[in-house]
Amino acid sequence: MSDQSHPPATRAEPDRIGTPRIVAVGAAALILFAVAAWVTIRYGYDRTRSEVLPDGPAAPPSEIGLNKIGIVEQRLFSLAVEPAEWRQQQVHRLHTWGWVDRKAGIVHAPIDEAMARVARGDRP
Repeated sequence: MSDQSHPPATRAEPDRIGTPRIVAVGAAALILFAVAAWVTIRYGYDRTRSEVLPDGPAAPPSEIGLNKIGIVEQRLFSLAVEPAEWRQQQVHRLHTWGWVDRKAGIVHAPIDEAMARVARGDRP
């Protein structure tokens, strides 16, 4: 009966790392990458050589130099000039009183007056 009370001992398998297999997979991946890079470079080189026209390079697009192409503004922000009238209207609005919504009783105040009221702690 003593044989049935103790199960047989189980041995753990030794940890084995398949180093040659891992190295082979890594080497194969590197070779595949190198071949793909070479094919891509050759394809790009052959494509650029075939796109050159016999009469010379292609003419630049007619849209180059325009301020706006499609809906994209092409000017540098530092070179963009706002219309003078629009700027004057904005400055005038900043320094005068006026209605925002007459029915609701909302007005806009001159910026200096508004900042002074906020500094004093006055809130609408």
